[in-house]
Amino acid sequence: MTDEQGQASVEWVGLLLLVSLALGGVVAFAPRVDGRSLGGFLAHRMVCAVRLGCDDGDASLARMYGRREAALVRANAPGLAYESGEPSLPVDFRHCRRLACAAAPDDRDLDSHRSSRGEPATVFTHVVRRRGHLYIQYWLYYPDSNTTLLASDKLWNHSPLRLAGRYPGFHLDDWEGYEVRTDRDGSVWARATSHGHWQACKWSKCRDRWTRSSGWSRVSRGSHAGHIPGELRGRRGRFRSWLPGRELRERTSTAEGLRLVPLESLDWSAYRPLDEDIAPPWEKGAWGDPEGGRP
Repeated sequence: MTDEQGQASVEWVGLLLLVSLALGGVVAFAPRVDGRSLGGFLAHRMVCAVRLGCDDGDASLARMYGRREAALVRANAPGLAYESGEPSLPVDFRHCRRLACAAAPDDRDLDSHRSSRGEPATVFTHVVRRRGHLYIQYWLYYPDSNTTLLASDKLWNHSPLRLAGRYPGFHLDDWEGYEVRTDRDGSVWARATSHGHWQACKWSKCRDRWTRSSGWSRVSRGSHAGHIPGELRGRRGRFRSWLPGRELRERTSTAEGLRLVPLESLDWSAYRPLDEDIAPPWEKGAWGDPEGGRP
């Protein structure tokens, strides 16, 4: 018991030093501080220190990829910002396959890592090396997808079209992705899945393109389509990323608190699709071809 108390004291001292250093960093780099990530990092570390550990998946990452690559997988995991009105968090498909267990309060000031029913926000990972690049894929599972563009779902459900059957913009088993590419010079690029293709920013000029990683991906309401949040500036339309806590005020799941699970470690044969038309990550073209394959 004495040893455990001593260890906790050491962790708290370290935590206080970490907070001091972090706050010093805030002052030094105030123009582009990501307040949500900083707060999420500190909150997660404090909780883990009190609990003497957290089930964040880091041990599984180390066993699967080795310590060096596991550290990169953790460091490049995306923070998630949810468009207003989106209830779901990404969850572990082995435990949650319905919206009821994935939903969290739609509060734009909330940094959420557990659903209202206690399911942890979970992201699945896959690592690929190709032609001198390291690709890290992050796959997000949502129990369903419901496209809400221009209120098309409401128009369908409040018109004679509903007699034709289920709204075609709805399906079960929604798999979305966020992909990072690290180059030999250390630069990090990112993009996210959106309606069957990759997307950097949300505009058409960013289709199948990469952009500098900001550490964030934005989740669209209903469909969960992703993009790197930001804006196009100037005549040339130069992309500038947005950071939650600064330009963007939406509910988030900061990367530090996400539970990461390597897909390579799972038994894929145990997966049973609820919608036969939706392929899991290991059956997508992007799984083996992260640069040109379809997600």
